[in-house]
Parts: sequence; structure tokens; C-alpha cells
Amino acid sequence: MNRNSKIFCLFLIVLIAHCRFVKIDQPKRAQPGETIDVSVTVFDNIVPEPNPHRGVLCILIPQDWSFISSEYHGDLGTGAMEWAPNWADSVEAYYPASGFGIDMKWISLTSDTGFTYQNPITVTAKVKLQVGQTEGHFNLAYLVTKATSGLIGSDPSWAPLSYPNPIGVPDSGQVVQPFTVERASAWDALLDRTLGWTGADGIYSIPLSGVEISSDSSNDRTLLLFSDTFIGKVDSDNHRKDTQLINNTYAILNGNQPDPQQIEFFWRTDQNRQPQTVIVPETPSSNPGDWYWLMDGIAIDDKIYVFGLRLNTGSGGDFNFKIVGVTLLSFTIDAADSFRDCQQVDTPLFFKNETEGWEIVLGQAVMSMTETSGNPESDGYIYVYGPRNTSSRKELVAARVLLEHIENFSRWQYWNGQAWSAEIASCAPITNGISQEFSISPTADGKFILVFQSGSQVGFRMGESPVGPFSLYQEIWNCPEVAEDPDIFVYNAKAHPHLSTSEKLLISYNVNTFDFWDHFTNADIYRPRFITLQFNDTLTNIEKKSEPLESFHLAQNFPNPFNSTTTIAFSLKQSGFTELEIYNLIGQKVKTVLNHNLNAGGHRVLFDASALPSGIYLYRLNSGNFKAVRKFVVMK
Repeated sequence: MNRNSKIFCLFLIVLIAHCRFVKIDQPKRAQPGETIDVSVTVFDNIVPEPNPHRGVLCILIPQDWSFISSEYHGDLGTGAMEWAPNWADSVEAYYPASGFGIDMKWISLTSDTGFTYQNPITVTAKVKLQVGQTEGHFNLAYLVTKATSGLIGSDPSWAPLSYPNPIGVPDSGQVVQPFTVERASAWDALLDRTLGWTGADGIYSIPLSGVEISSDSSNDRTLLLFSDTFIGKVDSDNHRKDTQLINNTYAILNGNQPDPQQIEFFWRTDQNRQPQTVIVPETPSSNPGDWYWLMDGIAIDDKIYVFGLRLNTGSGGDFNFKIVGVTLLSFTIDAADSFRDCQQVDTPLFFKNETEGWEIVLGQAVMSMTETSGNPESDGYIYVYGPRNTSSRKELVAARVLLEHIENFSRWQYWNGQAWSAEIASCAPITNGISQEFSISPTADGKFILVFQSGSQVGFRMGESPVGPFSLYQEIWNCPEVAEDPDIFVYNAKAHPHLSTSEKLLISYNVNTFDFWDHFTNADIYRPRFITLQFNDTLTNIEKKSEPLESFHLAQNFPNPFNSTTTIAFSLKQSGFTELEIYNLIGQKVKTVLNHNLNAGGHRVLFDASALPSGIYLYRLNSGNFKAVRKFVVMK
């Protein structure tokens, strides 16, 4: 086997073909009745395309705006974009305009010709729109795909959606960008090294204190986990020399700042002082040639738990790799920052359905909702996520386990779309289009942010609970590295909440290349990059805060209907004594969920209805002068 090809292992697990927006040019302001020009440039490397498909461009605009004309040019030549209302109906089915705001609508255009092509293409569409008379701040959306049935609702890599794209009518001063994204250059520089550890794939960060929220303490320590890693030297020409590639390494960062003096990298060495992988598979199910791709984990007291994706070479040659299992690794870290008492346990967290052609990998993201984590409205569970991989998409699935049962897999529960089940095979997709690696983190307003990669973009969805429902995909960063070389690709974005600040969420993504030998002529390629995401109109997640809201609100529980447990979310404008009670339909109180003082802000309660028979119930919230009632259904 060609050992050098292993660097591509996780890349080959993800979908590498994608369509993406290269650039969207639209004005930030417009006058009522004005004609504006919009330019949308798209790159498509889903090739070869042997069937002549038209291109589809859908645009979300206010109801009183209208389409004037459009044309396209690029690698396919030039032509006109034609009005295609049937595609507007199609995109409305997957992305209802009402979900973006009141009085919005979709318009859709198709190219006048269908095209076949063998190589990646870049196409620019220029569109003239007539602005309506309604004044205000509007967020436009753009979606592109091929005129093929089902693609609009498929993986975002096949039908990318760009939202929001704000415009003010008539004044751009009305436009408030919902978020700001910046390059985190100091974090980039932290991993830009010329001796020893010079680059790696994957990066997971585990706070050794178990506290998942941001902190200003200089005593915090973070375990950083890496998979395929280059060990060697980088010369003055930025070339790697005397370099070896090993399967996994780690680093310890003291404090929560990107200080090069406070980080140390670790790997094993053999008797000849040659670098060696830190953790090698040794479970009963392991076979010669297996290796670990390190996934997410959690620190519980002095013990660290990490999920290891066990891989081996497939039967199709050097570039064919397969998942063969998921291992729960546990260890302690001694005074010299070495791993000690390492245990490896085979788990049921990898499941493959050969008949239907999909597989589940759990352990790619971990969210602690324990009291130690500091996350708001903790419920005592550790939530463990992963992708359900099909031939064309990656779907989010979830499991959970109480802190004290993490090693007892008979106590694990799997989300089946309605309730928590004992069978991993019952895992139901929560949302789709995620990357192989991603993150889910609580936010201060009681929601959950899912950060992932789609093509060359970093984006997110907002969730109402740890198992959704999740909102529309919002692109936040178009990774510039892909423009440097056609062989470069990016993947596996995720957030690092405890390394963030109370205002800015730190996010990483990986950079790689199709040409393995480029790693030796350009040492910048194979190491994580970092950005920060700041929400401008709401609090970010990252610090446990309870801020006054503008109103009281009782949300619909989720899931509903449900079997045993459901989440009830509400917000309080003012602090005060609060009651949450459950009633049957004849007005009898069957349960008091809470009755004590609460601070103003968002709150979430996990309600266990396992003692209730099937039926329809009411839940009532009383806080000061605010009273609200909603209905839920228990199904058993």
C-alpha cells in the first residue's frame, strides 16, 4: 500500500463534487421603482455531465419587485435566462418564502439551452430587477442547480443557497448585517510551524476542565486532537523536508489565547527516534493495518473520552478507504502531558445498512449539556452526533447518554424522529447537507448552532432543540484558499466555543489538495484555518447569560407528538416567580414541571411524560401577569 495516500482517507468519505457561488454582486441600497443589476457567478465541478441540463437560478425578492431580463456568459458560452415559474414552485416547496420573512416571493430562471460538459465550469448570470415601492430592509436569497428533478431538496453542495444578502430601500443605513465574519489570523499563525509538527488534518478541541463555555481564565487547558500529521521541517522556501506522515497527534494549549509560547505538540517515537502515531487500534475487533482518525470527545473529571473512527484500506486500491468501526478511547493526562492508562472499547456507534446503502458514524461531534459544562439549561445528557452517509448526501443523526453511563452502551439512546430509541438503526435524519465533521453548540437565547462545510463555504443552521428542527442553511464564509490552486479543497468546518469570546464564535476548517506532492512544495496547504462569527442583532452562544427580552413567549414543545420526553422552551421579559404545569383535557393538573423564581431571558425545560398515558394535554406557563397555554400529544 502507498502510505502517502492515507492523507486522503476522510476526504474520500465525503462528497467531493459540488456546485458553489463564487461571487454575488448586488447593491446595498436602491430607490423605490429603480432598476438594479445583480450578478451571480457559479462554479460547478459535478462532472462529467453527459446529459444536456439547463441551469436554474432562483432569487428570493419582495412581493412587489419584478423580473426584467437576464443573460449568462462563461465557459458554456452566452445566452439568455428565461422565466421559469415551475421552478419557483419547486423551490417554494423546499424553501417556503414565508420562512424568510413576510411578503417575499421566489422567481426562477433557466438557461435557454441545455449543456453537457466534461470539465468544471464557471458561469455568470446577470439579472435586471425592478425594485418595488415598499421601503425597508430586505434579505435576498439565491439558489442555483441543474434542471434535474429532486436536486433542489438535496445536499446543499448540489443546490447551494446563499442567504442573507441584504439591501435597503431606499437607505442602506436600514441594512443591518445579521452577522460579521472575520479571519482569525492569530489562530491561523498558531499552527503555522516550521519544525516538528508542521501540519495536520482534523482538529478537535476538548476543554480539560469540562467547561464548554468561554472563559478569561489563563489556567484553562485544552487538548487539541489531530489526525494525519506531518512531522519534519519546513525550509525558507516553504517546502517540507525530512518529513514523515503519521496517523494522529495531539497538542496541549495552556490558556485560551493563540499564544505560540503556550502550546506544545506530542507524538510517540520509536527506538530510532522516528515519529510514531500516538494511538494505534488494539481492540478485539481491530485488524492489522487499521488506524484511528480521532473524532470529538469530552473530559469528565480527570478522565478524557475520545471517539476514534477506525479505518482500513479498502479493496479498490491505494485511494480506497473504508470505515470499519468506532472505538471509545479513554485516558488520563499526566504531569508531563502524556497519555496514561489508555483504554480502547469497541462500540456499536458505527452501523451499516447494506441493503439500503447507508451508514451511520456517531462521535463526529459531541455536545455536553451537563452541569459542569456551563451550558445554559443543561439536562445532564451528553449529545453525540454524526452523519448518516448515503450515496448522495450526509444527514445529521443524534444519540445521547447520561454522564454516568457513557461507557454503558445499553443505556445509550438514539433519536428516531419522534422519541429516543434503544436502537442505532432507528436513527432518523434531523437535517441534511452537513460535512463529515461539524459541531453543535448551545446559544444564549436557547437555540443551538450547527456549523459545517458545504462545498467551499462555511455555513450554519440554527436549531430549536438538540435534535432540531434546524433552520435554513446560511453561508457565512467563502474559503479563499480554493482560488489559489485548482487542486486545493476545503472541508469539515466546526466551532470551538470554549476557545471563543462572549461575542465571537471561533470556527476552524481544513485545507487540503488533490495533488499529494503539493504538500511538500507548499507547507501552507495542510493545516487548519480559523474565522470568527459574530451575530450583530442577537447574542451569540458562547457565554452563559440571561438577558432581558422584549416580550414573554411560550414556544411549541418539540418534538410533538412524542413518546417519553419533550423540550418546552419559553422566554421571560422580566424576572419573577414562574410556574409551568401540565393539565389533561378535563382540566385536571397532572404535573407541576417547575414553580420557582427565574431570571429574565430564554429557558428550556426537558419534560418526562413516561408516566402519562397516550393522549392530548395542555401545558400552561404563568409568570407575573403573563399566562400562556399550548397543547401537546403523547403517543405510546
